[in-house]
Amino acid sequence: MHPIKVPKPAEIQWIPVILKMREGPVVKICGPLQAFAILNRQTITKPGPLQQHARECCRLALERKMSSDEARLAFMAATMGQTQRVV
Repeated sequence: MHPIKVPKPAEIQWIPVILKMREGPVVKICGPLQAFAILNRQTITKPGPLQQHARECCRLALERKMSSDEARLAFMAATMGQTQRVV
C-alpha cells in the first residue's frame, strides 16, 4: 500500500477472534469495525467499564490513533464473560 493512502476502516484487520455466542452462532471477528458493531449490541456484551473501554479502543483503532492489537485485547477482555472463546 502506498504510504499516503489511508486504508478504509473495513480494511483494518487483526488476528481473528472466534466467539461462540451463548444463544447464537459462532462468530469470527476480524477487525475493529466488526468488534465495534458487536460491542454496540447491548444483548451481546454486558454494559460496564470493560465494554466502554473496548468500544473506545475500537473507535481509536479505526481512527488510527491506537493499534488494532491493543483494541483486539480490549475487545477480548470485554467479551470474556458473555461468550465462550472457541479459538
